[in-house]
Amino acid sequence: IRSKLISLNLMNQKGMMVPLTEVVDIKKVKSEPSIMHKDLKRTINVIAETDMVSQVYPLLDARDNMKEYFSKDYIVEDAPISTYMFDLYLTNKKSGEKFLLRWDGEMKVTLDTFRDLGAAFIAALVLIFFLLVVYYKSFSISGVILIGSFLSLIGVIVGHWVADKVTEQTFFLTATSLIGFIALMGISSRNSLLLVDFAMSLMAEKGMEKKKAIAVATATRAKPIMLTAVAIILGSALLASDPIFGGLGVALISGTVAAVFVSLLFVPVLMDNTKAINASGFNN
Repeated sequence: IRSKLISLNLMNQKGMMVPLTEVVDIKKVKSEPSIMHKDLKRTINVIAETDMVSQVYPLLDARDNMKEYFSKDYIVEDAPISTYMFDLYLTNKKSGEKFLLRWDGEMKVTLDTFRDLGAAFIAALVLIFFLLVVYYKSFSISGVILIGSFLSLIGVIVGHWVADKVTEQTFFLTATSLIGFIALMGISSRNSLLLVDFAMSLMAEKGMEKKKAIAVATATRAKPIMLTAVAIILGSALLASDPIFGGLGVALISGTVAAVFVSLLFVPVLMDNTKAINASGFNN
């Protein structure tokens, strides 16, 4: 191969043939068996085991080490808030030459997923609120239902913390956990709707006192709420041990348990303190 390379000639700007050995040095060096490219740029793949932790944390540690290393010869600046927020802008202190250290791959996919699911969660929240306002014609009643949903989401955080302590597998808030957040908004809202609708129907149709109507509605609807919760928990138990969908399973189990307690303990208190719920039904 070396002899073939030496025999090659190149044409210069004047049209003359120049031996390849005049412009390059041919040396035998070690290289990767395959050369990887992305967007027509040469890349190097680094593969490492993360010892049962999220892939994001080792990347953050590597980024901190790079910032410390490059700060000797470069002015290091962080990128603005975006899905490329972990990129680093490097400016050579001597020459002023600028470089961009871009974090792609696992980091980019993780940030994109959290951004999209976060937007979906907000959209679901706004949509549920406006649907409740249209149905009840009351902002306060809709607020009571959504406050109960928010309190239920605390159970998801606690559930991940408990799962991290009692199991060998490390549990983090993952993309599937956010899917559980979105699902729980509907589950917990449904529980509150059962109580509000039944209590208002008792006051409107039977003329029952507000406190008594809320107590009867809570006692009557407790059984279907708990049976629904048991069904969700049993169905989600199979997901809790899955390495990919474990976050979704833990989120649904812990969030559903929290939703039951919130619906039967906190929502009745909020209903009793809401003037929109009175003996005549809807407060027009």
